[in-house]
Amino acid sequence: MTEPEETIEAKLISALAAAVPAVDVIGALSAVPEGEQKLSADTYISVFVDVASQDLDWRGPHVPFTYSARVTVHYANADDATGVGFRDTCRAVRAALSPLLGDGCAALSGDGFACDEFILNTTQTAMDTDAETGGMAKTYTFTISGRSSEVNTNQGD
Repeated sequence: MTEPEETIEAKLISALAAAVPAVDVIGALSAVPEGEQKLSADTYISVFVDVASQDLDWRGPHVPFTYSARVTVHYANADDATGVGFRDTCRAVRAALSPLLGDGCAALSGDGFACDEFILNTTQTAMDTDAETGGMAKTYTFTISGRSSEVNTNQGD
């Protein structure tokens, strides 16, 4: 069984890749096709999803879990000579994630996971010190609440 955090991450990646096709979208839990490496240019979008809490002390169907998600736009200065690339990419990311809020959360369900809530917590813009040529980074953090519909003894590992 696919872990719920893998399902959520894959669906976020799919939405972001469709919204910003010119920028690589890389997930912490997603695999790349055989023979390829998980690499990106200095400008990319990263997605991380993890278990934040388990609401009951046992694991089984319909046990509620809370997940945290972090989406970060990393934009290298060398790729943004006019300064509009970073802003336009952030706007496209926000536009892709906004429909998942509220009732749109159902789009994150699948593989034995039912999403109940997708909440935008914070955004933060800063210098991207990882970019070789310097750059900007904007991070969006989310809380995702949902339930597993299958028994999974590996949950949260």
